[in-house]
Amino acid sequence: MTDSFPALRIAVHWPNRHILCHFRHAMHRAAILAYDDCYAHSLGGFADILQVANSHLRRQLGDGNSQFQWQFVSPTGKPITTSNGLQLNTQPLRPREKFDLVFVPSAHYASSKAFDQLLARQSAACDWLVSQWGSGAYLAANCTGTFVLAKTGLLDCRPATTTWWLADQFRSRFPRVDLQLEPVITEADRLICAGASASYLLQTIRIIECFSGAVIASQCAKTMLIDVSQTKQTPYLPLLTIKSHADSVVHRAQHWLHKHMAKDVKISAMAHDLGVSERTLIRRFQAALNQPPLRYLQSLRIEAARGLLEAGDLGLEAIAIQVGYNDTSSFCRLFKDKVGLSPGAYRTRFRPTADSQQH
Repeated sequence: MTDSFPALRIAVHWPNRHILCHFRHAMHRAAILAYDDCYAHSLGGFADILQVANSHLRRQLGDGNSQFQWQFVSPTGKPITTSNGLQLNTQPLRPREKFDLVFVPSAHYASSKAFDQLLARQSAACDWLVSQWGSGAYLAANCTGTFVLAKTGLLDCRPATTTWWLADQFRSRFPRVDLQLEPVITEADRLICAGASASYLLQTIRIIECFSGAVIASQCAKTMLIDVSQTKQTPYLPLLTIKSHADSVVHRAQHWLHKHMAKDVKISAMAHDLGVSERTLIRRFQAALNQPPLRYLQSLRIEAARGLLEAGDLGLEAIAIQVGYNDTSSFCRLFKDKVGLSPGAYRTRFRPTADSQQH
């Protein structure tokens, strides 16, 4: 965004934050970084939404006003092959060519080794991204594409998000990044990250709002049925993640908690049954799973409740009792605190429809 025209600054909210946006009477130049094994829907979908934005901009402002133009770029300028086999022609990265916006799409994660190799191939792209950001461009990365952006070092000491199931890998690779898994989108200093792959839809609407204002962004979202209210990943995140460890006592403790989940669990009773002291049990549980037994039990119960809410029409009181809570109100408060939705709202969103159940 380096044109010489003055910007009209307006205030909008995304979500519940005061942000200044810019209207300019010039094209917004976007580069879409294409690379082998990236997802075609993320790569092309970003451009598709910009195309919809241009339609609304022409209708509202007339031809030639504040529209987006884009090109697919790669370090070599040669055709790339997406993860599903589609080929796409690209333009080479030109050091002196400046863009207002660069988008890094998500990539298929085949294995840890294959992903390591994919990231290793992005060194030239990372240098170019740093240069573009230094010249004033917005950089946006989606899902596994956030690993590419983090590789530049620009996200160090800044908030970012990524796909939830690769969170541990992200933290291991980039410990200086402030990884946040609750928001679908994070934004700081012209660096915009989004969560799992389909979140590029919401991310692109946010970008359109930055460049073209809230009205055009809202029109695009309505046209494409993009729900901009889904700003948190929390309802989709598992509370229990599989963590390998070699502590046989903790393995037995996990099995004990699963078996006694619906009862009034006492750490003293579990320690007695396992033949260890309470202090030893808590210390070893914390060392193996990075949480105390009762927090693990809480997550275990809420995960079980999620399954019951998705599976059928059992009432909230019956579900609460079945997972170990006699007070339904306390259960509902805890569920919302952990999941981000009330049990009723969670059931409405995630229970399969009657038609899908028949199939």
